[in-house]
Amino acid sequence: MAILAFVACAAIMAGTLSHAQQTQQMQRPVTAQVSMSDIDSALAKGPVFVEFETASCHYCQQQKPISQGLASEVTFFFVDANQNRDLAREFQVTGVPQMDVIASGSNGKYTYIGPNGQPSDSVTSSRFIGLTQKGDLKAALDAALKNRK
Repeated sequence: MAILAFVACAAIMAGTLSHAQQTQQMQRPVTAQVSMSDIDSALAKGPVFVEFETASCHYCQQQKPISQGLASEVTFFFVDANQNRDLAREFQVTGVPQMDVIASGSNGKYTYIGPNGQPSDSVTSSRFIGLTQKGDLKAALDAALKNRK
């Protein structure tokens, strides 16, 4: 299963990860094809963070280190919207970067946590679009973890 994960550069540089965690983070692939079944499999273990981006997007390049610095109990997928058009269509991507925090669900019927921290079944009202601050994303990830318990 090709899972798109992240390298927690900020956490490694800050020394907040153990040596074993640093090694594990550095071994994760940075790019891969992602499918709905990959997301569903990850959701069985906990919340999922999906960031849609493109290689030519300046804001995506600025957003990625912010998102990578969110070491969490959440599975991260960094998805190239141009190479994963079917997935981008499922998530109704209209602009990049787009970040979606998924608390639970399967088969495309997900519960998202948006900027207001509240659960929603609507990806369009729950997504983060454009350059987003770390604190806003962390609050949504925290709410997703709380929502699962």
